[in-house]
Amino acid sequence: MVIHNPLHPGLNVKAALIDGTGLSVTEAAEHLGVSRTTLSRLLNEHTGISPEMAMRLSKFFNTSVELWINMQAQYDVWLIKQKKNKIKVVPFDEAA
Repeated sequence: MVIHNPLHPGLNVKAALIDGTGLSVTEAAEHLGVSRTTLSRLLNEHTGISPEMAMRLSKFFNTSVELWINMQAQYDVWLIKQKKNKIKVVPFDEAA
C-alpha cells in the first residue's frame, strides 16, 4: 500500500491526546511526564516521535510502542522518498 502525503505523527498524537481526551497540553504533558514545551513541539510538527515518547504514549494509551514507532517511521520514509532525486550516491558496482 502506498501512502501519499501522510499526516505528521504529531497531528495524530494531538487528535488522540488532546482532542480525544479533552486534556490541555499542560495536563497531557504532566500525564506523560514531559515538559509542556516538549509535547508542544511534537503537536506543532516541529519534532517527531522519539523512541522515549513512543514508550510514554504507549503506556498512556495502553498500546504497543511499535504503533508509535511505526507511525513515525512511515512518515520518515515518505519524507525521504520526496528527496530521493536530490540524494547523490555512486552505487557500489559503479565505484569499482
